[in-house]
Amino acid sequence: CGGWLSFPSLSTHTYAGGTPPPPPADILQPGEAVGGYVIEKLLGTGGMGTVYLSTQQSLNRKVAIKVLAERFSKDASFVERFNREATALASLSHPNIVSVIDKGVSNGRYYLVMEYVDGVNLREVVAGRKLTPEEALKIVPAICDALEYAHGQGIVHRDIKPENLLLTKSGQVKIADFGLARLVQGENAGAPSITQTHTVMGTRDYMAPEARLSAKQADHRGDIYSLGVVFYEMLTGELPIGRFELPSQKVHVDVRLDEVVLKTLEANPER
Repeated sequence: CGGWLSFPSLSTHTYAGGTPPPPPADILQPGEAVGGYVIEKLLGTGGMGTVYLSTQQSLNRKVAIKVLAERFSKDASFVERFNREATALASLSHPNIVSVIDKGVSNGRYYLVMEYVDGVNLREVVAGRKLTPEEALKIVPAICDALEYAHGQGIVHRDIKPENLLLTKSGQVKIADFGLARLVQGENAGAPSITQTHTVMGTRDYMAPEARLSAKQADHRGDIYSLGVVFYEMLTGELPIGRFELPSQKVHVDVRLDEVVLKTLEANPER
């Protein structure tokens, strides 16, 4: 899907989190080493950890390192999940999924190394109203293909939202943070919770009804619901909350898309 969508005015070094906030005191500084990787700069922070642009010394290439919050290292069940789930995530190989390259632990903090995507996330594009319905229709099939592939491997994303959908300079879409919610939260992944830093993990407006009630009830169909919310937002610039208007009633799109969107947003996962 590369080449059909380009955002030169938005092409900044961004990784699924927008413009980084002011760094906290424990942020790693440029030049510090994490395993065999040298920190270049901060890309973003969140409830799960902090992401940096780094250089892999052995191959002299740019990568993104997500250093998970220190509290996770004190959780024995997390350490077990980390080794199991990170290995599963590294097995995903799809052009529309951000690849996991490596994992490790440094100074008591666990980290994941991922391919670096030089571009913007979908939140920035939607917020800047840089997306036409025609462009949205080109993005969604690629995401569907990536989700179908991952679901076939038994891996559910659990946190599909615009911040986790990246667009390269050439217009290729890539899903970031695949399966990370399950890795850090285990069986409770997907259920909104408050971290020690008072950051909400999980985005309620994008979650399927069954996931809001109990993460154990949610499966791959929750990803489909979340994608439906994103699709509606891409088309209309709004979230489908309450009694929402059909896409064709808000923008000039084929009325057949109404049925597609409504099917993804069915409250009953069986439908």
